[in-house]
Amino acid sequence: MTFCGKFRSGASGLTILISILSHSTLAGATEKCLIIAMPEVRMTGDGIEPYRDAMQKAGVCVKPIRMPLARVGQALSHGEIDGAFAELEGFQQRVDRPIIRGNVRVGLVDGMLVVRSGKISGISDLTDESVGVWLGSDWSDVLLADHPKVVRVPRGPEMMQKMLRYGRLDAMLLDSYSLSVTGGTPDGFQAIPVTSLSVYSWLAVDHADLLPAFDEGTSLFLKMIIEWRQK
Repeated sequence: MTFCGKFRSGASGLTILISILSHSTLAGATEKCLIIAMPEVRMTGDGIEPYRDAMQKAGVCVKPIRMPLARVGQALSHGEIDGAFAELEGFQQRVDRPIIRGNVRVGLVDGMLVVRSGKISGISDLTDESVGVWLGSDWSDVLLADHPKVVRVPRGPEMMQKMLRYGRLDAMLLDSYSLSVTGGTPDGFQAIPVTSLSVYSWLAVDHADLLPAFDEGTSLFLKMIIEWRQK
């Protein structure tokens, strides 16, 4: 008797079919896709789809979303997201929820002070210049703690670049990656390294069992970015 014939043979076949379909539906419904915050600053080759593909290859279902830097800590604290792709070491201090750091370093970037070419060679040389920082960037707040004119920009590096070019800022403090993907150092300005920053991925501790696969996905994604840049 064929497979279909068995199910036509009576109520027992129908019961088995319902059981199979119910199990399949339940398995699909219980699959958890982690919501992962991605930086607003972006370039071709490091987008949402490649990240999702890399994680899928590693066996982790993710739903990456772009999110302003200032919102990531709050969103993790409130359970709105499950992790973040790229945040500085020490990020856990901004989150009111247990989180764990990935074991794969996403990047090592310089903190750059961008000022007009001239006498300024570091933060200690700043006087009354208006300095733009990315809202939510703790490291820049620490470095400029004693500076009187700090402008916190919600839309981050892209808006800071525009404000600098239009004369609404005298300087800006941002990481070297964000500087490079938003147009680089403007004409007439210089970029001065002022600190070194380690960047990692982060997960809510609820998903600690997924960390090995999550790390593998992060590594695959970083390789994809490198391959794209070499094209």
